[in-house]
Amino acid sequence: MKWLVLLPLLLTVFATIPISASSSPTIHVYYQRYDSVYRASGINGPLSASTVTYTVSSATYNTTLSDGKAFKVTYNRTVYTLLFASSPEKFEGYVNVSAYTNNTITIKTDLPNLIRIVIISVNETELIWAGFNATDINAYAYINGTGKVVLQFANGSTIANATLTINKENASISNKISLYLFPVTSVEAKVSVSEELTATAQIPRRYSPLLVSINYNGTESNATVNGYKVTTAYFDGTLTPALVWKGEGIVPVMSGKGNIRADFETIEFYGVNGTILGYVHISSIVGNLEIMPVKIGLNYNIAFTELKIVTVSGVKQVHANFMGYTYVNGVPVIIGNSNDGNVTSTAIVNISHLVSVHNHKSILVEITVNSTSRFVVLTEDNITHNVSTVRPVIVNITNLNLNGKVHIAQSVEINTTSQYIIFNVTVFSNSSIIGVYKVENGTLVELNSSNYFMLNGKLEVFDDPSSTYYVVYSAQPSSSSTLTSSSTATSTISTSQISTATSSATTAPLTSTTSTTSSNTTIYIVIGVVLLIIIVVVVLVRRK
Repeated sequence: MKWLVLLPLLLTVFATIPISASSSPTIHVYYQRYDSVYRASGINGPLSASTVTYTVSSATYNTTLSDGKAFKVTYNRTVYTLLFASSPEKFEGYVNVSAYTNNTITIKTDLPNLIRIVIISVNETELIWAGFNATDINAYAYINGTGKVVLQFANGSTIANATLTINKENASISNKISLYLFPVTSVEAKVSVSEELTATAQIPRRYSPLLVSINYNGTESNATVNGYKVTTAYFDGTLTPALVWKGEGIVPVMSGKGNIRADFETIEFYGVNGTILGYVHISSIVGNLEIMPVKIGLNYNIAFTELKIVTVSGVKQVHANFMGYTYVNGVPVIIGNSNDGNVTSTAIVNISHLVSVHNHKSILVEITVNSTSRFVVLTEDNITHNVSTVRPVIVNITNLNLNGKVHIAQSVEINTTSQYIIFNVTVFSNSSIIGVYKVENGTLVELNSSNYFMLNGKLEVFDDPSSTYYVVYSAQPSSSSTLTSSSTATSTISTSQISTATSSATTAPLTSTTSTTSSNTTIYIVIGVVLLIIIVVVVLVRRK
């Protein structure tokens, strides 16, 4: 019998154990890292016919793993020693660029001396390739809608640039380019394998500070970014709601003079119902450093980028046809909706339903940011409106004569000054609902059927609003029903007779679910508790 004594305690313990725990999502990581230093040196004067030491470290890797897991990457280092002719020559050639929606890019060229390819998109610089004299290059690249593709060529003591513009509407371009370059007369390459590098892919928490880590030249630097920008950005070729964390700074120069800048950007993208679709992280260091020892001039041109493109498995992307901007407790939110009713947002979407606002397709959504929820409606002209959740003042059971037939109905009284509202009523009848009406200037006006729907066993009604509504059921009243009062309203279809009965229905907040417990069930519970107490007492007495 001891187990009976322990039963209440065990029940309490089991009640505190979660039924299930959410696991980390599976992510796919595309990782790319290029580090290049172009060092030109000369003795006693101009650096034409100079010697250039060009160092490139590179790593490209992709893997599938759980969010937050670390992975190791081995990167190669190549040191090129370049000798140049004393005078430049004119070179003509082609450049073909093809950018794809899966965040890859292909560049083909027959121009000599190519050492780097840089993407500049939305003021972010991204080194996507470094090497020497390649003609066919495939790389990962993030282009936010439109960008510039910069090809850099070794040119003695300097670097020559050729720039092409690319956008999502014109993802393939081909140009003929003419350049004056110092020809390379000698190339020596030494290849070595560097140590392993440990990297981590961690999905950012929306609307939260972001910890950023950059490992450059053997030194890891960390910084916390508190601010973010709510915007839209392209991901896999589709414009989506996004949050952007961005930072920049100047890298200290220990000796010499120069300007070396560090930038990073993390963009998180959102899919259906505000689920995290993926993110892109770009860390870049670019600039020049000049050191002037006696009789020798050294000029360092530095370009570095670490690129992570991360996608979350199983998340549906939404091709939004219209988007709007709103606030939740002062926090900005973007909401998007597709023609088929799929919703995306920087916030978490709890509820969404297609509605009609002045005969235009709109979407009603409940969104949550930092544990605060609210309703908004987004119209197809990209405008959002706040929607107030209201509790009916009175809900009565009525008889309604509609088109010559008497139906059971609920009369719902609302008191609000809001522009748009949503309220709910508990459905009291097993029969189906044939319509919801509101009273405007003494006339019954039927609501669009998309503006009411069932949720958690309750009827939700969205409107712009009125003070009186009728929920009409297919059921007809019993002939023995006794009515205490009656009133008359005019339908837009025909004159309708409304009789009000004394019974009433209950209401509840939209997001809550209620259950009705009968008095018999309550009695059974009380009896059970009493019996349990008696058993405990008996056990204790027997012990004595």
